[in-house]
Amino acid sequence: MNREKNLRNRSKRPESVAGSGVVRDWSVTQLHILSLIKRLPFKMNNTSLAAELNLSKAAITKAVNTLIQHNLVVTAKKADNLKEIYYEVTDQGKQLAAEHDKMHNQAEKKYHELFSHFHDDEIDVIIRFLKRWSMMS
Repeated sequence: MNREKNLRNRSKRPESVAGSGVVRDWSVTQLHILSLIKRLPFKMNNTSLAAELNLSKAAITKAVNTLIQHNLVVTAKKADNLKEIYYEVTDQGKQLAAEHDKMHNQAEKKYHELFSHFHDDEIDVIIRFLKRWSMMS
């Protein structure tokens, strides 16, 4: 349980909501949720978010509720289906999602640059090592 809590805390990065002056630690999950909802407004609900992020619906609900409490996400219903709850990102949420996307793209570029120094067979060894290492945890 402590290990899980430590991993969760390590996965948090300080982000600021642009224009609000509010600084808070947002989890990677919350940032990914914001990005997905921003990319697909009124198409993402708890089920689709859970499937896309490979997380439980309970984890999604908890993360989304925090985003709603901080006015980064609002709920919406479609006229043809009043039962399902979908999400839309607020202007503040769009700003934070854009920052996350920017950081994500920068990280991807760094990874591509790093891996460009290795041959395919070396990358295969790295992948095998990481898979084995992750199974030990």
